Amino acid sequence: MGVELYSHQADAIKHLETGSILCGGTGSGKSRAALAYYHTKHGGELNPFKAMTNPKDLYIITTARKRDEKEWDDELIPFLLYESEHVFIDSWNNIKKYIDVSDAFFIFDEQRVVGKGAWVKAFYKITKKNDWILLTATPGDCWSDYIPVFVANGFYRNRTEFNENHVIWDYRARFQRIDRYINTGKLIRLRNKVLVKMDFHKETISHHEDVFVD
Repeated sequence: MGVELYSHQADAIKHLETGSILCGGTGSGKSRAALAYYHTKHGGELNPFKAMTNPKDLYIITTARKRDEKEWDDELIPFLLYESEHVFIDSWNNIKKYIDVSDAFFIFDEQRVVGKGAWVKAFYKITKKNDWILLTATPGDCWSDYIPVFVANGFYRNRTEFNENHVIWDYRARFQRIDRYINTGKLIRLRNKVLVKMDFHKETISHHEDVFVD
């Protein structure tokens, strides 16, 4: 018995580490790759399958829909983690419940850590005391979207330090608005350090059928 991975999944987990963003489109298998990384990181083997020797508790923070529809349950079965007492699945709406958890492993699914609201503040507290990775299909639309991940990785002390180093404000605007980013070479290097892309090309086969009607 074993857990099979596609080549793009196996390659991705070789590059994952605490603080990584696993980036892949729909159908690329981010969930399985994340669980495989968690499994092998804690002494387990995939093929042939070998149980983890000393697993940390696993917390999966995902969307309310995925939690309620139990989308992660099927992914947990091959790793013998279905209904495990070591696995906790909850939505982003409840992330503040876990700020006191320590020495665990967090998978942040469909990552929502942008801006500076309550979710981001809870994210900072969790990442200080635990191992973690993020899963997303869209890692960021602009450099400011990466601030929470960069701060959690220790690249900057806080949002203010990031802004002082990389943001030129548009002082002509009536409200605070970014005019442009500077020192973007460093930002590209930091993004490349945390971003793990899964090169996945979905193959489809067309089936045509002629239906004759009156």
